[in-house]
Amino acid sequence: MKQQVSLDETIRGSNRTETRTEGSGTAMLARYEQRKQARLFMQKRRKKYYRLIWRIALAVMAVWGIGGLILKGYGALKNTAEREVAIMRLEQALKDEDIADLKKYIRIPDESLSVNETTLQPLFAYLKDHPNAYEKLEKDFEKQQKMKHVYIKGLTSKPPIFTIKVYGDRYVFEPTLYFFNIRLNEPDDKIIINGKEVKGKPTKDPLVKKVGPYLPGTYTITSVKKDGEKREKQTKKVALFGGSRVHE
Repeated sequence: MKQQVSLDETIRGSNRTETRTEGSGTAMLARYEQRKQARLFMQKRRKKYYRLIWRIALAVMAVWGIGGLILKGYGALKNTAEREVAIMRLEQALKDEDIADLKKYIRIPDESLSVNETTLQPLFAYLKDHPNAYEKLEKDFEKQQKMKHVYIKGLTSKPPIFTIKVYGDRYVFEPTLYFFNIRLNEPDDKIIINGKEVKGKPTKDPLVKKVGPYLPGTYTITSVKKDGEKREKQTKKVALFGGSRVHE
């Protein structure tokens, strides 16, 4: 099932260009602090993993002493440890931008989209700009474990960033797929997303084109209107990392 997301603002007008500016000293200090917090968060995750391994070791020793009475508890601990290891490896692969490892852990049910360097670049860009995103991922995974169910279209307001699933004998992560409904000035205006021209699908509104699917990440959307020899552009930057399903 494809999941979609809704944009709070519409790409309108013909002379507006939004650009993102960064501050100097204050912004750099804030980014340094964010990255410091991200490193501390990764250290906490490793400590959590080592504690789980120690608990499993104790469980194994208890199995030898008590026998089958705690096998059920041992199995639960083993599953929890495997889940935590998978999460830790996913986060490390994202941090290292390891495409080969991410292909092992990220599974996309939509055959029109694959895991590769091009499709992952927007996600890498978002994570670089938002080091605290790893903490957001962790909270998202914890919420899934506590709720014992995942996003249900029409009932759950916000889909997870990645859905944890068991595929075969291992844990995999299915990303939420996002779509854009882009409002144009003219039906034949060009649409450019992250520097690449795309062809949108028609909707009921002739001025609105639907494009996607896309993985979580940061996207720059530009519509180009041709007026004789003059070309007018409108640009908007959008961050997709949890939240609503359709962006307009």
